[in-house]
This record gives sequence, structure tokens and C-alpha cells, in this order.
Amino acid sequence: MSGDKHPLILLSRRPALYKEVASWRLPQVDVYLFDSPSEALASLAAGNAVLFLFDTSGYARYRHVVRKFTSLRGDADLVVLGEEDALAGWEDEPRLGTSRRLPTDVPFAELRIVVERLLRLREVRRRSGIVGRSRAVSQMISLIAHAAPLDVNILIQGESGTGKELVARAIHAHSPRASGPFLSLNCGAMSEGVLESELFGHARGAFTGAVSSHDGVFKRADGGTLFLDEVAEMPLGMQTRFLRALETGEFTPVGGTGVEHGDIRLVAATNQDLAEAVEVGRFRQDLYYRLHVIVIRTPPLRERTEDIPVLAATFLEQENRRHGLSVRGISRPALQRLQAHAWPGNVRELRNVISAVVALKQTGMIETEDLPPEIREGAGPSGAGRLPVTVPARDRESLERQLLITTLLELREDVKEIKAALRRGGAGAEGRPIPYAGDVVETFSGEAGYSPVSGGEGGDLQAAERALIESALRASGGRRRQAAERLGISERTLYRKIKRYGL
Repeated sequence: MSGDKHPLILLSRRPALYKEVASWRLPQVDVYLFDSPSEALASLAAGNAVLFLFDTSGYARYRHVVRKFTSLRGDADLVVLGEEDALAGWEDEPRLGTSRRLPTDVPFAELRIVVERLLRLREVRRRSGIVGRSRAVSQMISLIAHAAPLDVNILIQGESGTGKELVARAIHAHSPRASGPFLSLNCGAMSEGVLESELFGHARGAFTGAVSSHDGVFKRADGGTLFLDEVAEMPLGMQTRFLRALETGEFTPVGGTGVEHGDIRLVAATNQDLAEAVEVGRFRQDLYYRLHVIVIRTPPLRERTEDIPVLAATFLEQENRRHGLSVRGISRPALQRLQAHAWPGNVRELRNVISAVVALKQTGMIETEDLPPEIREGAGPSGAGRLPVTVPARDRESLERQLLITTLLELREDVKEIKAALRRGGAGAEGRPIPYAGDVVETFSGEAGYSPVSGGEGGDLQAAERALIESALRASGGRRRQAAERLGISERTLYRKIKRYGL
């Protein structure tokens, strides 16, 4: 760790544990020992601790201490030595730090390994610039911390805009090659000849315009890390030559005669399914296995919506600092709209949205009306001109469910408009009057028992009704009156259903 010392707080009544932890001499970490829960919690409340190690032996009210700790603001990690119920009910509390439980009789050597691993994860998070505390991000950072010290090839898979290069730089920064160069090259939109020259360099006169010799990234990254983005776009012929260079460290520049050497650690990235590319013959199987040593997946933003508030706040702070502005924050309704958006462009899209909004707002709070229409109104940009995309199997069920919910809500709105037109004797399609002379009957009578899906009591229908209400609340930015109008029920009925489903 770098910078100022960071406190690790131990609460225990076991002298042997006191002595053991005090002897660790962890780099850049000061250990503070307590046997009084109130004193330890008071120190933690200051908010500058990096880890709280709580040995429950001898504390009858240990669960009370854990509850108090989890209610504190701050991001200290928690390690509890105690029974299996020591963290029961608090493992998934919405807090920044991670929580671990170990048995009271855990060997001291194993305890030290756990503590050092948590400190290493914290340092990776701090230095990498990766923002977020969701489970998906925590798992990704854990993989980075474990894989970075190993001098093996790494494949990063994820959609565009999920921060693959940020992950690659974090791997390099925490590897034994950190003092060496980090070079990146995008394999997309390059012809085979240009890509070969960029990878291996070229000799003077190798082709028209080669007025001097040029070292490629394979040589310039010697002793460091080479990051190849969009590796699936590498032409097949180039894949053969690249595989040989990767295996032997030897290559020949374009137009050259001598063999050169490069010692690199490869980190490759792609937004495609490489296994599928191998099956259809677009990617060499032997190169695939050479890359597929450790795989790190960068999660899309739609799978980590709980990170959107902290990401938005981080980008807001960066934009304020960059432009000398004073936008105070983002209102709760605006945050709800941000969290309800699908974010097809992932974190990159969110950053661009915040950048644009801050530039226009310049001061005050960002409100819902300050957001772009496709986010403010809960509708994406026009589908005109969009290319079809393949939806992964794991996402299809969720997508189909959302599509069903949206369709039901739209049908409900259509029914309301038709009823209103019938009541006022309005016009139908193409301006022709609707041929109807009777009364308009409300078929969903008895509002207290009304369900947007059915009057049935089955579990599937209840789940669908809950999903409809959740979708309406998201679409209205949490405004119950607007959500009730979308559902076609009164605000009072909506309130009862919110209480019923615990929303």
C-alpha cells in the first residue's frame, strides 16, 4: 500500500490473538488493539479504518456489535471470528465493505492470509480506478488481484464500454511487470498488413511510405504487458504468425531479415464469444487455448445497477473538477431514472450522459428534466437504423419478461384511451366516428380487488402483478400517482399493493 498509514482495528479478549496480529507488521497498516466494543466502534465511526477484525470469544452480545458496525458509514472490511450465525442477516447489507466469517479456532496463518488478501483487494480497487461495490464488480476485482501476480496470459471478455482496458491496466499495475511498459493495440478495423506492421514493426523500404524502420508493439512492450483489444477481429493469417511469436517470443519485422525477440505478458480482450468464433472457423483453436488461461468477465451495467449512483457521483465530481463547475449532486428521482435505463453503451454511455448533463447544468442539482429524453421518458432512441443483436441465452428470460410487462402496460393505456373515446363519442381510426351507442361499462369493478393481470391468486400471476407494479414505479421515477395512472388504478390501491409486496 502507498500513502499514509491505514488502521486495522482488532477487537478481542484473547491475548494470544493480540500478540499474533501485533506481530504481523503489515506494510502501510497500523494495528489498533481493543477489548472494549464501545471504544472499538467509536474508532471505527471515524471512518478511516480499512479493516475491522472482531473476535467474538467472550462477547455475549457479539451480534449487537456486528449490527452496530454494519450501520456505520464507511467502507471498512469486516472479518468476524465466531459461530455460523455471527453474520446471519447482515451478509447482504447494502454497505461498501466486504464481510467474512471464520471459525474462532482458525489457524493464525490462515487468518493472516485472509487479511492480507482483503488488503490486497482494497489496494487493487483503490489504484485501478474501478468504481463499484456490487457482487459482480467485487468478483472481478478478486480475479484481478489473484491473476495479476501470475505471469500468464489473460483474456478479458465483456461488452463494449464495460472497462476492459481499465481491467488490463489494473492487471499490469499489480503484476511483477509493473515497472515495464504497458502498450495497447486495437485489432479492429485494420488490414492484415497494417496489423502485422503495428505488431512486429517493419524495416525501412519494406513498402511504399516506409521511409524509416519502425518497432512494433511486440518489441516496445518487451519486459511489460501488451494489451490486444478486439482480438477476435485479428485476421486468420495474422493469427498464425502471432501465435508463433507468442509461443517463442521470436518474430521478424515486415521486410526484415533478422529474428528479433520480445518478452511480453499478453492481456487480450474481446466483446465476442471466442468459442463460437472457433466453431465457425473465424478464430484458430490453438490460439484460443493459448489466450484462454485465465478469463475475466467485465459485467455490463445492467447487471450492476446498484453501482450506478456511485458511478454517477464519481463522474459528476470529475466533471466538476475538470471544468471548475459546482453541480451539487443528482436528485433521487433522477437517480431512479438512471437506474431504470438499460445502458446499452454501459459505463461509457453513463459517463458521456453525466458529462453532457453537467456541462449544460453547471450549477445546482441534476433533476429528472435535465436528463436526455430517452432516459427521462424511459424510452430508448428510435430503433430506425439499428442493427440486430444476438441476445445471450442467460438474458433472454429477463428480456422477454420486461417485454411482456411493457406490452401489458401499453395495452392498458390503449384500453383507457378507447374507453375515453367511447364516453365522449370520439372518432376512431382515420377520423371516422366509433359506431357505439350503449353505455361504457368498467369491467374491472371493485377497485380494491383489482389486479393489473387477473383476479387469480396463483403465484405466477402475483409475480407478474408485482413485476408490473415495479416496472410502473421505475417508469414514473418512483412517483406513485403517475405509476397508478399507468396501471389504471387509484393511488390508494397502488399504496396497498406496494405494502402487500413489500416494494
